[in-house]
Amino acid sequence: MNTLFLSFVALLETVAPVVVPPPVVAPPAAVTIPRPRVAIIDSGVAKTTELAGLVSAEYDMASSPGRPEFQPRYDHGTMVATILARAAHGQVDIISLRIDDPAGCPAGANPPCQPSAAPVARAIRRATDLGVDAINISLALDKDPSITAAIADAAAKGIRVVLAAGNNGYDHPGNLGPARAAYPNAVLVGAIDAQGQPWSGTNRPDATPEGYNYAWQLGVKVPTAAIDGRPVTGTGTSFAAPLETAHFLASRTTAAR
Repeated sequence: MNTLFLSFVALLETVAPVVVPPPVVAPPAAVTIPRPRVAIIDSGVAKTTELAGLVSAEYDMASSPGRPEFQPRYDHGTMVATILARAAHGQVDIISLRIDDPAGCPAGANPPCQPSAAPVARAIRRATDLGVDAINISLALDKDPSITAAIADAAAKGIRVVLAAGNNGYDHPGNLGPARAAYPNAVLVGAIDAQGQPWSGTNRPDATPEGYNYAWQLGVKVPTAAIDGRPVTGTGTSFAAPLETAHFLASRTTAAR
């Protein structure tokens, strides 16, 4: 009996299912997707409450020694940056390249003002060296070969260059030379109103555009903020350009998916 009992127990032990503990699965590692980086070449950007977490650096390209960071003299660059930040839903890393003249603007001129092409060309090349995804230039550029060459080199490296078309009310756009030199990786931006009609002051595309891209974006009473955070609005192709920059970032993200 003892032998049979032991045999029976042994049989039970043999046929009983073996319970294997489930494997320990580690939780998926968090994946951090870097925000796209945009260089804003302008009058400098203030770190308002809205922009404090988005503006990562500022380079003063027009003064030596450089002026204090994030303390611009004029609202223009901060207004542009705020429009971009809102249109990109905060998913952007902004690098400010300050090019306004330390002497300030002459009477009657609209900031940012810079009588020399050199700081602007240096700013474009600095942005290119930093490997940004896009460069936003809400300026009327001088027809200088150093600026055109710098923009062409940026575009050749895959950087999108977004240029304001100008506020002269012409039937052809400003900044045309750089836009053509950087084609197809550059775009000129005109201003429309809330009803989708061209603003009276915008420079329009040629009847048959050749060798350049042109886009329309809202540029009349665009909500934004001043350097002290006050809500203001801006009108002009300067303020249409960052909306096009945000559109480019969104289209690129969609294409990547």
